[in-house]
Amino acid sequence: MIDGQRDFYMYSQGEFLAATSTPFPLSAATRPLYEQVLRRRVADLEGVQLRGRCQCSTYLADDGSTTVHGVAIRDQSGEQEALVADLVVDATGRTSRTSTWLETHGYTPPATEELHVDLAYSATLIDRPADDRRMIGMLAEAPRTRGGAVLPVEGDRWLVNLHGIHGDHPPTTIEAAREFAASLPSPVFARFLDEYPQVSEEIHRYPFASNRRYHYADLDRFPDGLLVIGDAIASFNPIYGQGMSVAALEALMLHQTLATDDREDRALRFFDRADAVIDPAWMLATGADFSFPQTAGDRPRGTTLFNWYLDRLLRKAHTDSVLTDAFTRVLSMQHPPSSLLRPGVVWRVLRPGRSGGHSLPREPPHGQPAHPAETTSARSPRTLETER
Repeated sequence: MIDGQRDFYMYSQGEFLAATSTPFPLSAATRPLYEQVLRRRVADLEGVQLRGRCQCSTYLADDGSTTVHGVAIRDQSGEQEALVADLVVDATGRTSRTSTWLETHGYTPPATEELHVDLAYSATLIDRPADDRRMIGMLAEAPRTRGGAVLPVEGDRWLVNLHGIHGDHPPTTIEAAREFAASLPSPVFARFLDEYPQVSEEIHRYPFASNRRYHYADLDRFPDGLLVIGDAIASFNPIYGQGMSVAALEALMLHQTLATDDREDRALRFFDRADAVIDPAWMLATGADFSFPQTAGDRPRGTTLFNWYLDRLLRKAHTDSVLTDAFTRVLSMQHPPSSLLRPGVVWRVLRPGRSGGHSLPREPPHGQPAHPAETTSARSPRTLETER
């Protein structure tokens, strides 16, 4: 756990943003640790059985395909097995085949929205002093196609991310990564790679071609006994860090749907609720991506005006902790993007001159840590229900 007010540094529009107006907790870990903890918690639930090393080959459905009542799975030896279920939840991510299955079985498939960004990001681990919990973010920001992040994670390590959009991809060797990091507008990323030893010589690169969204909520007809969730509905540019938050909030919508609704048209009611979660995240991710003229796709109405307003907000946030707080809570999905248009926020953004808050831009995060670890806030994060 880190204190976002003190430990999180966000670079945008030429400088680091002021610290937020109030402390807020952040949990930081590698993806494998998150998945290990979640898998263990799920496996400990009564009545849960995990079936590994197998693939779902198709859905089991009645003759008219109006109801899905299970899945057919195939193990490593090729043996098939039928698993009967009252409800099948497709959480297979971007590899989901539900849309194709619907079309094959006489349903209208959902309309697909896709924004091509040709992104790739590289990741490596470096040693971290135990008392240094700095977290740094510098997203690619038009016209700058490069960015990076430094995240404190378990094992006294930092996870260093370098990313590039529209074909300006980061390298996979440490020497070339240092050169890539040195090209960023703040020297902090190059300093981290120069000053702290790598945990291993490996740098892993991950491509991401496009944001993709399936509009299941617009369908008039969907089979009973089947739902789609997470990246299988919408997957976002990963540099904005929204994917797991959206999936977690969708899971809460699924909980509410199963707890309060009857079986009839349950899927369509869930998709309506999921859209309320997806819409603001999609607006933020695609709005930022459309600031690059190379982004291909259908531009939502008002994107240009909102991007102008957000750029001005971020410039004012260099010296205004209240604006940093407003933006950070939207970025972390605690508040909707519409909260940036509240009268108090609009006034601070549009009035001439500097806003209130810090009198000078925040000092860049370089050199030794400014505080010992034992003073870091130990407050527990609020529940997702409260944040929503």
